Amino acid sequence: MSDASLPSELPEHSAQPAAQQSRRCLNCGQPLQGEYCGACGQQEKEVRRPVIYFLQELLRVVFELDGRAYKTLFTLLTRPGYLTMEYFAGRRVKYTPPLRLFLVVSIGFFLIVSVANSLQSMQLAVEEAAAAGPTAVEPDAETVVVDAEPEMTDEEFEDNFGTAIDFFATIELPFFSPETNSALQVAVSSQLRSNLQEAIADPQDFFSGSLEYITFFILLMMPILALIQQVFWVLSRRYFVEHLVLTVHNHTFIILMIFVAMVLGLIDGLEVPVLSTVADVMGVIAVLWIMIYLFLSLKRYFEAHWFVTLVLFSMSSLAYFVVLSMGIVGFLLLLVLFA
Repeated sequence: MSDASLPSELPEHSAQPAAQQSRRCLNCGQPLQGEYCGACGQQEKEVRRPVIYFLQELLRVVFELDGRAYKTLFTLLTRPGYLTMEYFAGRRVKYTPPLRLFLVVSIGFFLIVSVANSLQSMQLAVEEAAAAGPTAVEPDAETVVVDAEPEMTDEEFEDNFGTAIDFFATIELPFFSPETNSALQVAVSSQLRSNLQEAIADPQDFFSGSLEYITFFILLMMPILALIQQVFWVLSRRYFVEHLVLTVHNHTFIILMIFVAMVLGLIDGLEVPVLSTVADVMGVIAVLWIMIYLFLSLKRYFEAHWFVTLVLFSMSSLAYFVVLSMGIVGFLLLLVLFA
């Protein structure tokens, strides 16, 4: 009886390997030995699932809520240059990719700042309405004129900005016809005048509406800093992509520290005796840590002498400051023209 039972068990054990061998990639048809195809890299995953599954996948992919993002942020804030060293050492899977980290941090930062500005504006409006009271008497015209904040008159506006507006109204593009150039000059002049008046009337609201463009501006400036960095550190014989990844990590760190400094500034503004003092001291430390961090990131990654690092760091920072200033002027000009 025991020998007779053996044949019935053999198919059960041999069925599983046969099933595994029969699994093939639906994209290229190659046999599968795991979750991913060894030939084309496609993942074997069922996509006919409820919508909630895809929402969870979206949150996981964007924010990487699996512990990796938190580890990356902590490492970024505390260990200068370490993430870049790990990235090029091939230990990348346990950290958030540099560009994704920058986009998530920067977009999240500017979104929070925009929401905070909106809430602050609503709070001021509510406080003004509460101070006026429901039975407040309507002020007469003279009172409105006296109490209202002084605004720039048309004459003052023309004196300050008329020349610049007229300059843009004379620019002609050689590949356009005279009629097209004339229409473009009128449109640019009108748009420039309108945006300048809006920025002067409510600078905070104008800035809040422009936050969406700042991320793109920083993205454009990072390759320039990487190029400047490569020029000054040419003897290190590093590839441009190494300078670029280090620059992305450092810019992400700067955005995070600006956010920390803003939060500490808000706490300091509460004027709570002990808490405000601590926040003020920590704010100073945060600003100092930014400069020390950037210096240490270059020292650690390029493995140069302290004095050499200090000289090259100072020179590259000065060059980048000049280029950044020019970029900010150009960015504000484009913003005023086309926002």
